[in-house]
Amino acid sequence: MAAGAARVPFSGYSADSGTTRYFRGFSQALAEVVEARVWGGIHTRTADERGAKIGAQVTAYMVAHYFTPRPGSR
Repeated sequence: MAAGAARVPFSGYSADSGTTRYFRGFSQALAEVVEARVWGGIHTRTADERGAKIGAQVTAYMVAHYFTPRPGSR
């Protein structure tokens, strides 16, 4: 994940519970999701950590190959 993106604060609202969660950045939210999935019995910690790593690699590839400026677009 890009260093700047990890520090973008945001919040998420759940209509089901009527609560709002606040995060300092995407890294904090990802860490919480991993914990929730492990404690909820959905996956093992290793599976979620590896999945997060693969997701970061896919994102880096996409940014490098598909989100580049077009020649003459500036």
